[in-house]
Amino acid sequence: MIREYRQSDWSEVCRVFDRSKPCELATGGISASFRPLAEDTPRITEFAASTVFVWEEDGRVSGFAGYQGNYLGWLFVDPAAFRRGIARALLRHVVPRMGAAPWLWAMKQNRAAISLYESEGFEVVEERSTHSGGLLCTVVKLRRWGGLVAAPAEPGML
Repeated sequence: MIREYRQSDWSEVCRVFDRSKPCELATGGISASFRPLAEDTPRITEFAASTVFVWEEDGRVSGFAGYQGNYLGWLFVDPAAFRRGIARALLRHVVPRMGAAPWLWAMKQNRAAISLYESEGFEVVEERSTHSGGLLCTVVKLRRWGGLVAAPAEPGML
């Protein structure tokens, strides 16, 4: 079931993030950049500013999604629950609440995530090199335009 995040979910959210994030980082070959959520002050601040929903089953959080405005900053599922439709359900739950042209960043090599987003109407609109924990990686920006025929111009887009 999907429900709003509660402060009492924090330890479960940290557990899901700490199990899932290394899988994402491994796709880009930067596993060494992993930092547990509870030790990452900038991420904690971003999380606190986000609207977050969790997927709960049997009293345990198996995934969560969070956004600020039209930016999706959080979509993580416990690896033990991968390939069960939880990420898709969370994505479908939050996107209608995000406003026009929702967007997000994903590791370029994370084909599973990018395939999910593309199957839900997102498209890659930008690619850039960046650093994660001091390690170089490539990320892509995905955006869903909705009913627009042509994407509006946006500074910095490829």
